[in-house]
Amino acid sequence: MKMVVARAGNPEVEEVPIPVCRDNEVMVRTSFSVISTGTETWTIGATEPITASNLVGDRAKLRKAFGLVGNVFRNEGIAGVLDYAKDVRNPRVPLGYSLAGVVVEVGRDIGDIVPGDLVACGGEGKAAHAEFAAVPRNLVAKVPDGVQLSDAAFGTLGAIAVQGFRRSDARVGEAVLVVGVGLVGSLTVQVAKAAGCRVAAVDLREDRANFALQLGADRAFRMDDPKLTEHVSAFTGGRGFDHVIVCASTGSSDPINLASALMRDRGRVTIVGRVGMDIERKDYYQKELDLVMSRSLGPGRYDPIYEEAGVDYPVGYVRWTLNRNIEAFLDLVKDRKIDTSKLVGGRYDISQAPAAYESLKTEGSVAVLLTYTQTPATAEGKGVVLSERNVAGVVGAAVVGPGNYAKEILIPNLRGSSDYSLRWLVSSNPLHARQIGERYRFEKCGTSLSEALADDSVRVVFIATPNNQHLEMVGLAAAAGKIVFVEKPLCITPEELDEAVRIQERTGARIVVGFNRRYAPLVKQLKKELGSTDGPFLMNYRVNADYIPSIRWVQDPKVGGGRIVAECCHFFDLFSFLLGESGPTLDVTCAGINGASTVARDNLVAVAKYKSGSVATLTYSALGNRGLDRERIEVFGAKNAFVLDDFKTLRIYEPNRIRSFGNGRADKGHRAELSELAKAVRGESTSVISFQDAVASMATTFEAERDARASSTAGGD
Repeated sequence: MKMVVARAGNPEVEEVPIPVCRDNEVMVRTSFSVISTGTETWTIGATEPITASNLVGDRAKLRKAFGLVGNVFRNEGIAGVLDYAKDVRNPRVPLGYSLAGVVVEVGRDIGDIVPGDLVACGGEGKAAHAEFAAVPRNLVAKVPDGVQLSDAAFGTLGAIAVQGFRRSDARVGEAVLVVGVGLVGSLTVQVAKAAGCRVAAVDLREDRANFALQLGADRAFRMDDPKLTEHVSAFTGGRGFDHVIVCASTGSSDPINLASALMRDRGRVTIVGRVGMDIERKDYYQKELDLVMSRSLGPGRYDPIYEEAGVDYPVGYVRWTLNRNIEAFLDLVKDRKIDTSKLVGGRYDISQAPAAYESLKTEGSVAVLLTYTQTPATAEGKGVVLSERNVAGVVGAAVVGPGNYAKEILIPNLRGSSDYSLRWLVSSNPLHARQIGERYRFEKCGTSLSEALADDSVRVVFIATPNNQHLEMVGLAAAAGKIVFVEKPLCITPEELDEAVRIQERTGARIVVGFNRRYAPLVKQLKKELGSTDGPFLMNYRVNADYIPSIRWVQDPKVGGGRIVAECCHFFDLFSFLLGESGPTLDVTCAGINGASTVARDNLVAVAKYKSGSVATLTYSALGNRGLDRERIEVFGAKNAFVLDDFKTLRIYEPNRIRSFGNGRADKGHRAELSELAKAVRGESTSVISFQDAVASMATTFEAERDARASSTAGGD
């Protein structure tokens, strides 16, 4: 499908996969979308190419840039460096966030919308300028009877105007000044008039000021009019404006300082547009003015629980959410209290989007509509072919979920290996699928896992999605007869672990979990040394983990599973690998320091006791400092001591000597892990982790997580 993106400072039309409709989403075939002059112009400007001159004088950025290039070269070679440079110099972001269209599919959690409904949609990255959009339910509003889709396409922008007016707290009969008569300002003028206010508008451009009069403003002025104060005094009976709503888009602070000069005592200034905030204190102080911000469409915006999870705010507590603001705006359109037709300077097919943006510069319109050919909808997104390079004798790979781990570790190592051919890149985000697919030279990209599974050239499916999606993806890939590599954790609950075992038994699939540390060269050396040393052993594993706020997905038990499940599974697996044992007796205590600075169960001590008599202690803390190495393992046994520092060096202290291994560069085993997996695919002898060992490590992890929840010192968690 076609999508409009900002790239290298210009709007472009890209061919990307059709999105997949998730459980809480509505799939819409777009009929119209509105180009927002202010926000989108800023977004386009923000994608200006990055050049070396941008970094001159900033040593920190230079060091980071050279470090990243060095990592890319080591993993992907010179070809990777060239692709990296091209990608960094030309960032791409989707444009648009207000559209209307016809519902073609709904997720299984949607009960009040059906295919064929007409809807208005909002949300950056969701309701973009694209032929199809998969939008979460709370960002979708039904279009009332009698409202044209071309008018409903303004729903999101109208909600911004409605929310700005609500934040102003203006009442019937009060005098309201709208500063900046662009798209949102034009809508705000009409909203204020519909609410029974006396409305004036001011703009730097005379044509925009005159346009406000056509929209119903009682008066309109140029911002640089030398008699502006006199005009305002006459309009307000000498009192000044009760409310000023700033809708301008400029880096200058002139709009908010003009607002204070034109207001009455104890009036209110509401900021809707992107403006400078260098406030001149005198008027704000002497008049005791209120200054408030209006956050986009209203309550719920930027709240992932509302937007993504679809949890609505009860109407008795939050009367006007962002969704209800869209509905309110559409009702005003239905009642003909708002006229969007006067705002439209032209209509362009999506294929002509660059010309549409150019027209905003030359014709001075406040809005342009993009139109869409009504192509048939498909249930699943069709993949986009990026290159044809079928290489014989290598393992065909599909990567699902290109998040940070995949982009920074998994995919670079796959590309740098002669064992693999990158066949498919699958992402729920259509543009992201194309971007990452092109960056790493995948043959195809798509949003549908089923397309990749249907490709006979794909031998291994690498799953790097959010943790709560792991089990489902494992089941689908295993049922398709693929070898499955799933980034840890295998799953996020004991019940899911039982189901994973049933999936493996039912399909016979080879399922490999990404416990990479057991493949690290120094870990293998340590295991070899322990194998020739009499036990039992006392092992201490200290992890200096970063602090992660509670709002991050990994902390959500239903999404990431929490940090014990998501991260500590690595360390319990490494205990089992080094000691050659599984199923220890556990004793887990969470530190009683879980106040505002940390998250519950982010600081713990776990003691694992093994049948051989060995004891392993894990100290996991998010209270430390990045200046300290992240991981350190100490092992004691038979008058020997072994110290592994952050996978960089291994020192062995023996009665008569000290031996050292390692080159000072951390190697956590990611590349070796992929090499062993390739051997397994080819049927060769391999040390790749067995499914049974992975299951045992996850079972230990779930026991640790259960004990942590029961810990009497868990800070009230």
